[in-house]
Amino acid sequence: MSNLIIKNGMLFDPINNISGEKKDLLIEAGKIVDKFKHTNPKDVKSIDASGKTVIPGAIDIHTHIASQQTNNIRLLGSKNKEFQQFWNGLTLDYLTKEYVSKGYTFIVEANIFPSLAKQTIFNFGQIPILDKAMLINASNLWPLELEYQRGDIEKMSVFISDLLDLVKGFGLKIYNPFEAEEWDFKEIRDDITTNGRLYNFNALDVFRNMTKTIEQIGLPHSIHAHIDGYESEIGELNAINVLEDIKTQELTPNQLGQTKIKRSQIFHLAHASAYSFNDDTKLINFFNSNDNFDLDLGFISFNPINPLITSDRRLINKYLDKKKTPKTHPVIKGAFESEGDHFETFRTLKKDNSEYCRLWSNALNLALRIKDKWKIQFSINFPNYAHLTNIPEIISWLLNKNSRNTFMENMNNEFKQDNPIFNIEDTFSINDLIIITRASPAKSLGLGDIKGNLGIGADSDINILDINLQEKDLDSQIDEIKKAFSNIDTVIKNGIIVKQGEKINLNHKGALYWSKGTVNTQNYEKIMDKKKEFYKKYSSIFYESLKPNTDKIKLIKI
Repeated sequence: MSNLIIKNGMLFDPINNISGEKKDLLIEAGKIVDKFKHTNPKDVKSIDASGKTVIPGAIDIHTHIASQQTNNIRLLGSKNKEFQQFWNGLTLDYLTKEYVSKGYTFIVEANIFPSLAKQTIFNFGQIPILDKAMLINASNLWPLELEYQRGDIEKMSVFISDLLDLVKGFGLKIYNPFEAEEWDFKEIRDDITTNGRLYNFNALDVFRNMTKTIEQIGLPHSIHAHIDGYESEIGELNAINVLEDIKTQELTPNQLGQTKIKRSQIFHLAHASAYSFNDDTKLINFFNSNDNFDLDLGFISFNPINPLITSDRRLINKYLDKKKTPKTHPVIKGAFESEGDHFETFRTLKKDNSEYCRLWSNALNLALRIKDKWKIQFSINFPNYAHLTNIPEIISWLLNKNSRNTFMENMNNEFKQDNPIFNIEDTFSINDLIIITRASPAKSLGLGDIKGNLGIGADSDINILDINLQEKDLDSQIDEIKKAFSNIDTVIKNGIIVKQGEKINLNHKGALYWSKGTVNTQNYEKIMDKKKEFYKKYSSIFYESLKPNTDKIKLIKI
């Protein structure tokens, strides 16, 4: 690790209430320090950041780049010229360079089935520079069937903590719970209050009990939820029902550990743009009125072709409906034993489609109209909704009304007639932008002490932009700002300069962050013995066989 001093930079650091102040930053042994303690001044490298902006490294709280499902997309697209040209085959080397060029230093793979954690960690090992974490999909785990039915939080807590320890997961994704009970992919339940045929509970019970479980064991990140029927009217109804139900449980955030900057939420809604169709004020009003909830936005852009990676039956069946989608691409369908469904294909998000235009405006409406920016995080549901190369343009929509109006000019006429986005004058400040792309994701993940900020003791994950954002006019100079975010001039990771100008150093390895929480019970071994026995009796794999090989990746336990 290098020892650095960054001089005369214009700092934006919302966690530490710094918004456009000229300051020096000292870096020793990969951490930001107030003074050098063990370093010879001759060994310190100086970086002159005069006229430049210094901000924390960006964090992607919701991405899909290292799962088996993404590998299926790579396979499907191997002979698709559009996919190869626009997405470069989604190769890990290409994605690493794009992430780093956009200033990212931490990513969260947001949907991993337990039996596929091995593949994800193998893929993580091929991704240098970036720190990573993965959310384990526990939505359809048959070993928890009785606990979901009985609301047995003690047994759920033991199993979830042990599972996260075994596969090195960071947190939990809950995604269309127990929809996979029906083996026919075309079978769709009426709504989330519908009980299963083989079990006496419903999807709402799973969301409720898993939220309680996560708070019981004190994980750094809250439940991370994908709710049935996204990109549809029933998805909006289901989302509001889930949020209102969790609210009635009167839970409070219970992140355990010594961290000073703890998360504020008990529930995280993923790609929230997908849950506003008939009345986009419902979600906005809910989040403006309730403090223990947050969301990532799910911005979309309109590209020649987009991968579609999902476990949502309603969405894939809608896509395969020839009346609604006359031309479709090949689809990979599958189910992982006792864990859930998966579907992979391609689609094109077009500006002449009113539903896709509404998705586009939903993310902006949420971002601009939710008052507390600490409740929202920037995301593009990569690669489902947008490419990393679209990020600078998306940033311009937040900072500048003319940019979004210009982008809307050739959108669907029906959409343009009644969408409230046309009447919103609000725009982001630079500080708001740094909050939702860096500070808020770090806080939501329970990593606010070490990520997303430039305070003493934080990891030295830093961007230096070749522009002084404090002096730029967000209206007349928006193109200069877009250019600066298109290719971050200098990226520092753990005190190592990994990008300077056009050169990227791919030799630096990132770490895998994981957590198991804390369980206090004398029944731990007894509970786990029964769960392992369940796998022996009813699964084709032993529970212990889920353990991945982590010899080649650095592990950091939170």
